[in-house]
Amino acid sequence: MPYYAVVGNQATISTTYKTGAQVNSIATSKRGKVYEIMVGASANPNATDTFIQFDVSRITATGAGAYTTWTPTLLDPADGPAVSLAGINATAEATAITANSSLWNEGVNQRNSLRWVAPQESQYLVFPGTLSNGFVLRGLSTTYTGSVTTQMTFQE
Repeated sequence: MPYYAVVGNQATISTTYKTGAQVNSIATSKRGKVYEIMVGASANPNATDTFIQFDVSRITATGAGAYTTWTPTLLDPADGPAVSLAGINATAEATAITANSSLWNEGVNQRNSLRWVAPQESQYLVFPGTLSNGFVLRGLSTTYTGSVTTQMTFQE
């Protein structure tokens, strides 16, 4: 199976979620499996020590929200291009985020970064090979308003 990365740098986050990276299936025969997530602040810390809340939720529409289209980066150049569609740095949030579908949700101090790696394949976050289904990786904070870096690494 080929492996890919989607890397975003969301310029500003606020008290509502802002998507840094998104990946969707565009083929009915290919599932995606997210096995690694990396997040963290990429700007100077806020004067008040604070948190950033990150979330991975399911989405059911390709192109939902206003984001920059991203070609998933091959981890092994010998593999072919991804079938999945990706987007980064949304300026408007998608409305097709499935309610109560958070699969990964972590609070991080603004001075830290976090790397999550699934300990085994049965714990990968899987999106179905159903047209337009996938994940958004997004962040919010009540105080921090700087930029955040997000990355989802997946296989299909």
